[in-house]
Amino acid sequence: MAENLFFISIIARALQGPDVETALRNAFLEIKRMGTKKQYAEGFRNFELFMQEVYNRHYITATDHIRELIARLGTGMFEGTLQEKESLLNIINSHPQWKVEHEAFCRMKAHEDLTQDFPVIAVLNEKGLVREITFMKVSGCESIDNIVPGNYKLKLVNTGWIIWEGQLTAEELISSEAHKGENLPLAAGAAKPTNKIDPLDNGDLVLRTYAGTESGRIEIELRR
Repeated sequence: MAENLFFISIIARALQGPDVETALRNAFLEIKRMGTKKQYAEGFRNFELFMQEVYNRHYITATDHIRELIARLGTGMFEGTLQEKESLLNIINSHPQWKVEHEAFCRMKAHEDLTQDFPVIAVLNEKGLVREITFMKVSGCESIDNIVPGNYKLKLVNTGWIIWEGQLTAEELISSEAHKGENLPLAAGAAKPTNKIDPLDNGDLVLRTYAGTESGRIEIELRR
């Protein structure tokens, strides 16, 4: 890894260990020790800037920084050398979730021309990308299964605009909570929307939720 980004590979290795907290503490000590050397001075300043950003925005973690690198690598914006790229790919491929996210970004890059002509909506949760939907025609309606309660975002991939961000609850996604007190057959409950969200407040985009036994389903309808 180039001297001005030397800390990235150290943090990435630490994140792969069984005891991440201890590994990160040791990684920071190693970065500080290397930062005393002239050749790593600029890289250590970059590390300090990164850590200051972490402090200012406490919800950002080292994993978020790795995910930023994943996004840069997957979209062709990574500025490192070929050796650095190969090292980063090895790290990504060793972590199943990071590998999934990287492959998703690669698909986005491969369909870059397509997204210029057709709206693409990404559904994301705390773990990253759930699925991307390309609307080849408008109006269009698509569903995503296996949705569990949690925080979600809808993002227009074409522009990066976050269309909607909010929580989907058990009352919307789990039958025992959604249809509590209702004597509905399972199939009837699954076909009955538990909520309808209008993110744009004009009916052009509608998000519906449906409940299932252990997980639910969302339906995204793009009307214009």
